[in-house]
Amino acid sequence: MRPMPKPQILTYVDAGASDWTACLMRTIGHQLPAGAYELRAVMASEIRHDATLFDDAVMFVMPGGADLPYCALLNGAPNTRIRQFVEQGGVYLGICAGAYYACRELAFHAGTRGAICGPRELRLVDAVAVGSLPELTGGQLYDGTPRTTAAVELRTTDKLTEVPMSLYTHYHGGCRFDFADAPGPGTEILAVYAGVAGTPPAIVSAQVGKGRALLTGVHLEISERECKDALRGHSDMSRYLHVCDRLADTGAARLAVFRQLLARGGLALD
Repeated sequence: MRPMPKPQILTYVDAGASDWTACLMRTIGHQLPAGAYELRAVMASEIRHDATLFDDAVMFVMPGGADLPYCALLNGAPNTRIRQFVEQGGVYLGICAGAYYACRELAFHAGTRGAICGPRELRLVDAVAVGSLPELTGGQLYDGTPRTTAAVELRTTDKLTEVPMSLYTHYHGGCRFDFADAPGPGTEILAVYAGVAGTPPAIVSAQVGKGRALLTGVHLEISERECKDALRGHSDMSRYLHVCDRLADTGAARLAVFRQLLARGGLALD
């Protein structure tokens, strides 16, 4: 008798995915019971052509990186397959660029020469993803360098944790989620940016058919150590170590909230 296949957590690693993706996969893996899940890196061609790709999947992870390459490779049939996976009971976890990508519309640096704006095909969540948020980074728009990273204050809602929690988490170009009036049926705000006027949503959850989309504008998976590792080799590393030190202040709370998010996605945790 063939053994039952393990449930799979699929993570997109093709064009657009950032160097943080390996960190993300590792951090997710460390929260799971040993041997309970198979973590699988997938390419766009597999999403397009592998008819059995989603057969054993329980979660599809879209990491941080860049939205336009995602559109270039996944618009059309691949997005249809991702949406069908979620509608049939799967979970989509979108982080930073992966969160922008799954919203109805994106407004990235609107009004600037490098603006990236417009509707998005996948549209799992009926919101406009607005970023970056220079009010979190000393007035600097995201430019891919350490000077636009920050340890930002996040405050959870009772939809994610039993009681609201405040913690610091890694931010690098992520979005807030703007709803036309209020979140629609089945959509919940799980955490907000405590340091931004109006405390806009930073993490949201939306029912999509029988499944769910979990979107976060921040990087809960990044620890103080990984923050420091990313800075090594930068000539001005010392200028940004305060970001890593701030992450250390609430490291246990950050990881606890990340675990709650994974549990919200139906994963069994170690």
